[in-house]
Amino acid sequence: MAVASGERAGACRRRRALLGGLAWGMLATLVAASCRQTAPQLPEAPVQTREILATGDTIDVRVFDEERFDGVYEVQADGTIDFPYLGGIVVKGKTAAETAELVETRLADGYLHHPQVTVTIKVRGNREVSVLGQVKDPGSLAYQERLTLVQALSLAGGLTEFAAPRRVRITRRTGEGDATSTFEVSLTEIIRGDAEDLSLRPGDIVFVPETRI
Repeated sequence: MAVASGERAGACRRRRALLGGLAWGMLATLVAASCRQTAPQLPEAPVQTREILATGDTIDVRVFDEERFDGVYEVQADGTIDFPYLGGIVVKGKTAAETAELVETRLADGYLHHPQVTVTIKVRGNREVSVLGQVKDPGSLAYQERLTLVQALSLAGGLTEFAAPRRVRITRRTGEGDATSTFEVSLTEIIRGDAEDLSLRPGDIVFVPETRI
């Protein structure tokens, strides 16, 4: 038994030695987990720096001294709001301030002299990402622009010792009613640099299954 234990320890040391210099040092943690039965540690996610509009969001638009334009508007599937006189205005991907400037520009083109517009976000659409399964803190996360799979798993506390990082599943709406599609990705390959980290979308469901061993 002492010889077998020594050989196993030696194998673990040799495997760790091959991992120097890889991105984030994450793969080393994954391999160490197979030897020590501990979960890999994931890097921290960046803080969201600006709030942009997306489909399903509701905004309140006010035009100074022009109540006929005031109202609450929902961002439609094509990224537009249906604004009086102006028709569809594309606001998806813009901040509230950028949307106000855009409405001012459009209104100044033949409708009002020096319009002053304010825009506030009243209700966000589905701006959450669910991270479930073998993570330390499963549940829903507030969506952040440019949120990636690795970052979401980090925000969920990282993987448990029972996680199967090669079989992470992501379920996403297809845009056709309530239809969804599910695809499988390997967190191990992402951390190793053999695959790109995936950008998540609002409403995504990330599921980390339990290892078969």
